Amino acid sequence: LVRILQVLPATDSHRNEYITTFQEMAAALKGCQRIDGFWNPDLLNPDNYGGKETSGTAFFVYGLAWGINNGFLDSTAYLSCVEDGWNGLVNDALHDNGFLGWVQSTGKDPSAGQPLSYNKVPNFEDYGLGAFLLAGSEVYKLADGSPPTPNPTAISTPTPAITDAPTPDPTSTSTPAPAITDAPTPDPTSTSTP
Repeated sequence: LVRILQVLPATDSHRNEYITTFQEMAAALKGCQRIDGFWNPDLLNPDNYGGKETSGTAFFVYGLAWGINNGFLDSTAYLSCVEDGWNGLVNDALHDNGFLGWVQSTGKDPSAGQPLSYNKVPNFEDYGLGAFLLAGSEVYKLADGSPPTPNPTAISTPTPAITDAPTPDPTSTSTPAPAITDAPTPDPTSTSTP
C-alpha cells in the first residue's frame, strides 16, 4: 500500500479507500507486535511458528514509519511500534558484517523455512535485506527525535512519488544505522566515522 499511495494521484476515486485500508492494517499490526519488537510469521497465532521473523518485521517497520513520515499515521500512536521493531532488528537480527538473522526462507507457508535462527542462512535472503533497507530509509527520517505531526489533510494531499526522492551523496561514508533512541546528531565538521 505504501508504494500505491506514493504514486496514486490525489484525485483517484479509490485513494481514500487505500488510505483507510492502510490505517486499518496499521492498527491491526500494532495489536500483534511481540514484546521484543518483532512480529511472528503467523500474526494471529503465536503458537504456529511463533518466533522472530526479520523480513515481515522489516516490512511492517517500513510501512509504519512511512505512514508517520507522510502524515497518514499519528506518531504518538505508532512511533513506539517503529522504535521497538527497528531496535529489535538492529539488536537481535543484524550481524556485525551486515548479515541478517531470523529471515524466513521462501516457500508456500512458514513451515518451508523453519526453524529460523540468528545464524541460519535462508535460501533467498534478498527479501529480508531489501525490507531491512526500506525500513532503515524511513527510520532514518525519524531518527532526529522530532517525528512529524499528523497531517489532517493527508487523505487529500498527494504523497511524493519515488522519483522525487533526493539523490544520495556518493561521497558519503556508510555507517551502521543507529537505534532511534540512540541517534546522535552528526557533527558536520568531524571527519571520523563511528
